[in-house]
Amino acid sequence: MSKHAAIISGEVRKATEEWKQFGEKHDVMFIGDKTREQLLEELPKLAAQGKYDAIAFMPAGPWQGDVNAELLGSLEGSLKYINGQGAGFDHVDMEFVTKKLGAFYVNSPQAVSHPTATTTTILILDCIRWTSQLELSTRRGDWKGGAGLTNDTRDTLVGIVGMGTIGKIVRDQIQAFGSKVIYSNRRRLPESEENGAKFVSLDELLSTADLISLNCPLTPETFHLIGETEFAKMKKGVMIVNTSRGKVIDEHALVSALESGHVARAGLDVYENEPHPHPFLLTSEQCTVFPHHGGGTQRVVRDAELEILENLRAFFETGKAQNAVNSP
Repeated sequence: MSKHAAIISGEVRKATEEWKQFGEKHDVMFIGDKTREQLLEELPKLAAQGKYDAIAFMPAGPWQGDVNAELLGSLEGSLKYINGQGAGFDHVDMEFVTKKLGAFYVNSPQAVSHPTATTTTILILDCIRWTSQLELSTRRGDWKGGAGLTNDTRDTLVGIVGMGTIGKIVRDQIQAFGSKVIYSNRRRLPESEENGAKFVSLDELLSTADLISLNCPLTPETFHLIGETEFAKMKKGVMIVNTSRGKVIDEHALVSALESGHVARAGLDVYENEPHPHPFLLTSEQCTVFPHHGGGTQRVVRDAELEILENLRAFFETGKAQNAVNSP
């Protein structure tokens, strides 16, 4: 039996046999689906046992809300490992987790990467070929809606901001439609990983891309990465796609740019104030809007459960936290 012990919040729905086998070999407490309010009541009771140094939140379980002192403060002194839902970590008080708890925060980026990238590519294609506008005009009986001729993927220079796992899949998918790709990133990829994409500065990307896809995490540095100043640097008629986090874009600045015509189209899966996008985005035929559902496929649940399992197994067996986004 491992010296470690873990709390698993949320039902295991797909990878049940794999988790059952893991639970037979290790000290694991499965507490099922719990709301945040129930966790606030339950976790202090478990913390009193003084043995739980790991907690994992299952992908199909209730959203636990912010990971902070209110939620996990009772586990201070024992908790050293947290595996959250999905790839994002903007809901995590990283100062508290890293310095107060001294814990690793681990995300599960691989499971959601392909469906999120595919959603991004769908939105890119929607913007280029005006699918939302054409569908709406067809449904209301306004044949073609006076749309005229759309753009063509083969003539579209796509700029990807954030060339991580998702950005790389988007690059490969959109290149298959004939688009050229440039990208900006914290650092340039090795040439062997660029696969035809050209590394440029963010300013050059903003000023030259026909369509800009945001695929970077939300951090203090990327909050409102795209605002009024950045929109002014872009080509007139630029298209914007965002499947990362809503707050990477200043939403009011985006609406102003759409209203003025400087931004021609937007494809969005994320918003600043979810679940309440700016009203203009919901009514404008310039916009294709999804309800933050980029990773919402049936396969993702099993993939994420297995990814969390392997993350936790590595911690139990080696003490190392793979996919950690911090360094306590």
